[in-house]
Amino acid sequence: MKAVEKYKRMPEEQAQAEGSVRQMQGEAQWKMQDGGRQTTDAARTPAEQDKPYQNWLMNLRGAGRKKKIALLQRLGSAEAVYRASEKELRALAGETAAEKILKTKRKWDIFTEYERLCRQKIKFTCYGDSDYPARLSEIPDAPLGLYYQGHLPSDKVPSAALIGARACSEYGVYTAKEFGSKLAGAGIQIISGLAVGIDGIAQEAALAAGGESFGVLGCGVDICYPRSNRSLYEKCGLQGGILSEYPPGTKPEAYLFPARNRIISGLSDVVVVVEAREKSGTLITVDMALEQGREVFAVPGRITDSLSRGCNSLFKQGAGVAASPGDILEALCGSRIFSSAINIEETVKKSGGNTALWGNAAVSVALSERERQVYGHLEVLPRTAEEIRLRMDGTLTIQEVMCTLVELCLKGAAEQRTEGYCQKVLAT
Repeated sequence: MKAVEKYKRMPEEQAQAEGSVRQMQGEAQWKMQDGGRQTTDAARTPAEQDKPYQNWLMNLRGAGRKKKIALLQRLGSAEAVYRASEKELRALAGETAAEKILKTKRKWDIFTEYERLCRQKIKFTCYGDSDYPARLSEIPDAPLGLYYQGHLPSDKVPSAALIGARACSEYGVYTAKEFGSKLAGAGIQIISGLAVGIDGIAQEAALAAGGESFGVLGCGVDICYPRSNRSLYEKCGLQGGILSEYPPGTKPEAYLFPARNRIISGLSDVVVVVEAREKSGTLITVDMALEQGREVFAVPGRITDSLSRGCNSLFKQGAGVAASPGDILEALCGSRIFSSAINIEETVKKSGGNTALWGNAAVSVALSERERQVYGHLEVLPRTAEEIRLRMDGTLTIQEVMCTLVELCLKGAAEQRTEGYCQKVLAT
């Protein structure tokens, strides 16, 4: 019987021995840098020395985030966790987690994996590091770490999460653009989930305004999800950051996204819901924001619009009213730069001769008298030519209105959205 047990242990012991040899070889190779010149551990800072071990710990399965953070805090570093004895691990982490840690140590070549990560130009920060976002360290269920491309949000700059429905309305599109561009233009960091709809639209507008935006993914940072947002994904990597707590290569799975949402709200000082249905998934992020002590705002909408019911219901729960980007800026910075409300019904202003100004920006286009009249009856929400004719009390025929709308579209002052409908274009 003892002989049988001995032979059963042999493969495991052999694997452990082979794993130790691989680790020593990998560590030796990791120390060889700068054309073969050996870099000693003394030449690295403690934080740099710990990086391969942190990457191992972040990839470790079988031990939860809280348990990993507790081990880090108790032992002082990821390397100390890696080098802890079996007895110590069992005492600190429990039988099951300790077994997982020991098994991973035997199979995972930490230095080879770390070099692979470096070749991908993917960076990461771990809980307790000096660059770990201070906002995240304050939340109840902080991630062990974040992988990222680009850079991390600054702790010294205000940040706002702009979130909402994927299948959004024209009103939602306009509002997301308005908030994204104006807040980013004022220096606010825009945080969102890089999703189709409100999230992506707000982030795109923020980047177009020259600001910074950060996309938090429910997959590895090396995977663009959704694929349709590839351009936005690449821009964020250059003009902000792509972040995820999940290791590179992690595929997007539905169960990963709710946990991702707590990071979106956790990285933000305020959360703004632009548009949402009554039982929208967006409200999961709102719940997490409230648990984290973040201030929640919602953009009001018509009571008859299903896409505004989620926002309108938030007011009953005490959410702040976001009638304009200025409301958010005031909450973040105590100052109001923008007007107190977004003027959807904004009338055409004359600026000498035949020039019309629209939007809040100093953008002008030469319009004829008739074009100014028709433009004055357009909204951000689409209208038909017949609706416009009736609002003008029949001063123009339907044919004249339609011809004028074509001219406005050609000049970029209007857009045709669906057959027979036109909407006002506001410069941002």
